[in-house]
Amino acid sequence: MAEIIDCLRELPETLKLMKDCIAKVNASMTHVSDNSMSISMSSAMSPSESEGEMHFLPGKSVAVSKRSFLRLNRTRMTVFAQELAVLIFSKDTLANSTLTGRNGRGDMTKGQLDVAKVQAITDAVIEEFPGTTVSEVRAALRRKCTNEHFSHKRP
Repeated sequence: MAEIIDCLRELPETLKLMKDCIAKVNASMTHVSDNSMSISMSSAMSPSESEGEMHFLPGKSVAVSKRSFLRLNRTRMTVFAQELAVLIFSKDTLANSTLTGRNGRGDMTKGQLDVAKVQAITDAVIEEFPGTTVSEVRAALRRKCTNEHFSHKRP
């Protein structure tokens, strides 16, 4: 019983370390260059992991960790699209960007998400969930940007 209590006491620190690790991995994820088609890998991945362990999204211009891609929640299109967006963009990028670069008032005050990456996400979602429209995927991405923006504003 004492061992279980000790483990429970260590749980918050373990969760914090896991969150930090996940944030670092998400921040270090990179994409395949459109021009050179070479994969730019993060220093967190070993050479054996970088070769053959990437999943190319439709269009072949964006790659994500195959392991992470296979772990995405596929219960609903919106969840899949939003989790895929976090794999490709950092949460900070999502919080400070929109699909068009315009804020709700039409001002160009935010960054625009990379169009090729948004298209790759859209194509991947439609491939995974046939019958899904482009506007539905874009709405899910728009919601993710908004949610991240508001979660970053709160202390």
